[in-house]
Amino acid sequence: MPRFVHLIACVLQVLFVSAGAHAMASSLVLPTTAQLAGHWQLHRQDQVCALDLLEQATAVGGDVACVEQWLGDKPLTWSPTPDGIWLMNAEGSGITHLNRQRDGEYQARTPSGDIVTLQRIP
Repeated sequence: MPRFVHLIACVLQVLFVSAGAHAMASSLVLPTTAQLAGHWQLHRQDQVCALDLLEQATAVGGDVACVEQWLGDKPLTWSPTPDGIWLMNAEGSGITHLNRQRDGEYQARTPSGDIVTLQRIP
């Protein structure tokens, strides 16, 4: 009898884990560029850089020179991900991935270890 109980416990554990993985995967939805395009601000401590995520060609506009000082490279393009936003340089290489915190707010670490927060301007 104890082996049977152990078998049932193992089966239930597998079911719960796979159900949780399915729920997590289904909650990560890739936003469109249209949903994320617009005016944003990148904050580092009390400093702010204006940043525009442009839908056309997924280009980055605004004060990219300001952002370059913090990230170590100039962001020229961007791409949505299920859990955030990638900022990329002229070669298309990722500079930083901003992780989604909540609607309209994303965070990343700079090469120096500072936290930067990208917030949508209403």
